[in-house]
Amino acid sequence: MLYLIGYMGAGKTTIAKLLANELHLPYYDTDQEIEKKEKRSLSEIFKKDGELHFRILETELLKNINQNSIIACGGGLPIHNNNMGLINSKGISIYLKASDNCLFNRLKKEKQNRPLIANKTDEELEVYINSNLQNRNDFYNLASYTILVDDKSTDEVLREINSLIGSF
Repeated sequence: MLYLIGYMGAGKTTIAKLLANELHLPYYDTDQEIEKKEKRSLSEIFKKDGELHFRILETELLKNINQNSIIACGGGLPIHNNNMGLINSKGISIYLKASDNCLFNRLKKEKQNRPLIANKTDEELEVYINSNLQNRNDFYNLASYTILVDDKSTDEVLREINSLIGSF
């Protein structure tokens, strides 16, 4: 199993799809899988059942993926329920690390597609990203490997992953 972790906007889903295609492995995006299973959006799950319920669904999903695959993890997944311990016991984890500035520039263009930041001003978004990264860095840094993604093309990130994992 190969798990991609990192903050929203770091490129986990994009890289996971490309990598899965390249390696001929199944690909899962934990957020998309939960939406499929629950037959409702993440916003609806958060609004109706709360974050705690969502975090339990994430952990259950992690435990139930047992075939060799590429998994793009939701940005908050690593910080709950000892998920990083579970991830590292089942496979290789790679932290796609992007700077606050890089994340801000990516996310401000797609706020409307992301329920957690949809209604934030640019100033609020900057503070939100910075605060979340501070809270999550200790967990993200538990990854097997870290790849800096600022100013790198998807091909460069894929090459770097491939050099790390060899013949995964």
